[in-house]
Amino acid sequence: MKKFYFCFMFSFVPLVYGANIPETSYEAAIDESESTAYSLNDKDTLTFSSAYLSSQYTNKQLAVFGVELLRGLARFENYLISNVNGDNKKIVLWADRIFSIWIYNSFNTAYHEIGHGLKARAYGSNYELTKHNDKDSFSKNENFFKFFLKRLVNTSRASCKYDKELTDHEALVTAAAGMNNEVYISEKISRGFHERKNISFIESFAYIYGKLSPTLYALSKSSKNEVSDIERSDDPVRVGGYYKKLGISATKNDIALGGLVSTLLSGTTYSIIKSAFSENSATPLSFHNFQVPDTFSYVTSKGISYKIASAYNFQPDLKILFGAEHVFHGKSTTEVNLGFNKLFDSSLHNANVEVVSTFCNGFNLEASCSIPVMEKLSVNISAGSYSCRSMLGERHAKNMKNNKGRNSDISVSVSYKY
Repeated sequence: MKKFYFCFMFSFVPLVYGANIPETSYEAAIDESESTAYSLNDKDTLTFSSAYLSSQYTNKQLAVFGVELLRGLARFENYLISNVNGDNKKIVLWADRIFSIWIYNSFNTAYHEIGHGLKARAYGSNYELTKHNDKDSFSKNENFFKFFLKRLVNTSRASCKYDKELTDHEALVTAAAGMNNEVYISEKISRGFHERKNISFIESFAYIYGKLSPTLYALSKSSKNEVSDIERSDDPVRVGGYYKKLGISATKNDIALGGLVSTLLSGTTYSIIKSAFSENSATPLSFHNFQVPDTFSYVTSKGISYKIASAYNFQPDLKILFGAEHVFHGKSTTEVNLGFNKLFDSSLHNANVEVVSTFCNGFNLEASCSIPVMEKLSVNISAGSYSCRSMLGERHAKNMKNNKGRNSDISVSVSYKY
């Protein structure tokens, strides 16, 4: 179940941006005498994926939709800034930002709730996305996009119902999945920032909110971290109760600490803050071609983990990706990831290929290939093979009925670049 903390975040982000009203995605200062558009990098896309079909939903592919939605909102803001002059510019700007936050609010709620649903489905259950106070009998409704649109006009609390009784381990992973989805969106936004070298206001808002949401969620709930707390419906409290029941030394307060620490130990956070108090657009922090790491805190069945992600720009068209995830609160375990992103030349159709392996606690392999087929059109293939015993597999595997073994998925998509 998801409760919103946008009042806090809406106060925080405008404060950070208060000294730098411009849209940080674009290389220009907002000035009332300026009427030209900001410089765009022609790298934004609109994608239709086979994983957008309800039977094929995955956390990873729905996150692509979310990131593209944020980029579209940033583009719309750029359009308004370019076409409004005079005293109304700042009014229009902030009205648009409130509108963008409202749109993001709806997506964020839907993405959080379907995180629960997809985990329940991985354990063999049907699920339904619904209002918190909906007392109707269970009816299967898996349409994420329909639920997203409903949230635009419905301010009541949302929830996800599932019709199978889960084991304690399964229930713990399912309860954590909504918060993990929000953190994953932050991870995707950060990755896009390093690829495009720019970040918009609404992306900055979503990035910070996604990292701090579990913190705010957990701190807002009182709990003694007892098994009896499982009966309470709020996610951080339920997770704390399951940790206690399963003998794992992690608590609701560790969830809160994880979100705060990961925010403070991330290069992207300081890029955004630095930009806010300068005249310059936000740019990724680096040191001798090494990307200053970002940190993300996830709720796993083993405890609260911190994932560090970084990269080394070996060549302009070759990036080495690396990082690690370690459980600091709970049953200590570590996973390491290593991979590359390579842009090939015209002899290989300008294909962009990425391969990342994650190992030490079960082996995972994720690969993607994007091939331009026209000037603005590309075909993309994504595949993943996950160990259900791993922390990464726990978050992204589509079938976990046995809590072990391997699970694979593949999706095909078409992207339009604009």
